[in-house]
Amino acid sequence: MESTTESGLIVTDRRHVRAASEHPQIDPRQHVPNPNEPIGSVGPQSTPGPVIMGSPHGHPTGHMHADSWDGWPAGWQTPNMTPIGTASNADTMFARTATATTCVDLNSRQLASFPIYGLKGTKPVRLPSWRVTPEPELYGSWSDFMHGVCNALMFRGEAFQFVTGRFADDSIARFVNLNPDAVGVEWIDGRIEYLIDGEPVADPRDICHLRYQSYPGRLRGIGPLEWSARSLATSLALEKYATDLVTRGGVPWAVLKALRNLDAGQATDAQNRWVEAAARRDGAPAVIGSGFDLQVLSFSPEDMALLGLREFDERRIAAAFGIPGYLINVSMAQGLTYTNASQLFQHHWATTLRPMAQMMSESWSRWLLPHGTVIEFNPDQYVRPPMTEQALAYQYLFNLVDPVSGRRAIEVEEIRAAMRLPLGPWVEDDLEQVQRVMGGRTA
Repeated sequence: MESTTESGLIVTDRRHVRAASEHPQIDPRQHVPNPNEPIGSVGPQSTPGPVIMGSPHGHPTGHMHADSWDGWPAGWQTPNMTPIGTASNADTMFARTATATTCVDLNSRQLASFPIYGLKGTKPVRLPSWRVTPEPELYGSWSDFMHGVCNALMFRGEAFQFVTGRFADDSIARFVNLNPDAVGVEWIDGRIEYLIDGEPVADPRDICHLRYQSYPGRLRGIGPLEWSARSLATSLALEKYATDLVTRGGVPWAVLKALRNLDAGQATDAQNRWVEAAARRDGAPAVIGSGFDLQVLSFSPEDMALLGLREFDERRIAAAFGIPGYLINVSMAQGLTYTNASQLFQHHWATTLRPMAQMMSESWSRWLLPHGTVIEFNPDQYVRPPMTEQALAYQYLFNLVDPVSGRRAIEVEEIRAAMRLPLGPWVEDDLEQVQRVMGGRTA
């Protein structure tokens, strides 16, 4: 293609033109090559590698990525071509960063372990069958379903649920988690429209969109990955550095310094002789000739591994996911102490897990249940104090008596139910009584 500038300069553009609307994209080797001569392993004759394509429906649910060719140096990494927050980036960064994945695992395991129940006002109500498993064909339990929700929220910043079945009264009976990559979110004619593999969702009531964080004008969710990306990149680089340090020779404790120049053969011979002598002297002092000097290195393996930097980034990553460092075996800042482990669990619940549980509760209550009925999570088993503290609290409540009615603040049967002790036969079949006394602390 030729063009003429205002000054009369003729510009010839011989670059290959690829349509920006090419979806799904095809292997670049199938495009018509430019007229340049192929050099080495670069060109149509290069060995093909895997290429991630878009959806066959025209919606790009996948992303192109860099792939090494025949002559790519073995020690080089291919560049990351995907934006922060996409699946490919999560696979290459999160899955290889132990601290971040441990944080996601801890949060998802705890949230998935909290029982759920329904409330209408202050009265407990039985939730529909999806409280056991929202889709029996995919999930073995409610906890199994919750793991997927929590992992998507923290890895990707959002989670989508889609209806797979309804009851006769049109209320939702079954639903599943969707892969965020397969869901498109667009603003069309003044409203949000969702697309699954490029196809619009026919009934907006069939989909629920949870967002970890949001920003005005941004339709997709925002997750911890976005604001901790630099710490993640540093942590990943330091982990790789430590691995290379160990697998490629480790840290030498000393060096033999020759007092004259040596060629490669002489250096190898001196090294081998030192190793052989060290193996047979059985603890006796080493003897060095006048041609060498043994110099003990002053740095430690901890210094070489840059553990201080690693711990700093690990604390930053743990903070991004709202987890006290102690819970994932990361050293905490000096001066930050807790009198017992239960205070750590209380802090974790109050600052991280409770807001996430409340966000899910509000969204799912509006989506799944009739107006006025809500879902609540019960974290009692996670934040419960030691037995002695519980006993003192129950004793105080038992001794607290209303002077007008003569009723106690809590009865013995309620204490036994809250402590998970056997109940009397008069309450075993009383759903409301059991749920009331076992409700504990709620979101």
